[in-house]
Amino acid sequence: MLNAIVENLINIGWAMLIFLAAYLANVAFSLWYNIKIQHQSFDKNKIIASALKILTFVVGLTLLCVAITTLPLFATQVGWVIPEEYTDIFADIVIIGAVLLVSCKYIKEAYEKFVAILNTAKIIDEEGTDNE
Repeated sequence: MLNAIVENLINIGWAMLIFLAAYLANVAFSLWYNIKIQHQSFDKNKIIASALKILTFVVGLTLLCVAITTLPLFATQVGWVIPEEYTDIFADIVIIGAVLLVSCKYIKEAYEKFVAILNTAKIIDEEGTDNE
């Protein structure tokens, strides 16, 4: 049981790294887009809120994944035998369903901001002016 939990934690860790990369890419593009293109002022409170959101998501999603992936292992431990292939499905569904779904949301948002930045830069180049 311990080996299965450790294996699930490793998979959860990789999923969290993907989430962090997606979220931080979105934050980076948002900073440029909001400050340079939308001409909003830098707000350190937004960065603090983002850091708290990341911490909340990482801790919450990790605990959720651990709880769900450990449930069938515990059930087998106490005598309610769940076939191993179902245990693997529990782990795969929660890790892919929960963590990678939210990662895809931030990947999509980051990509949209990236495209908006590129399109705005193209307009600036065509006009021959630079807002920087």
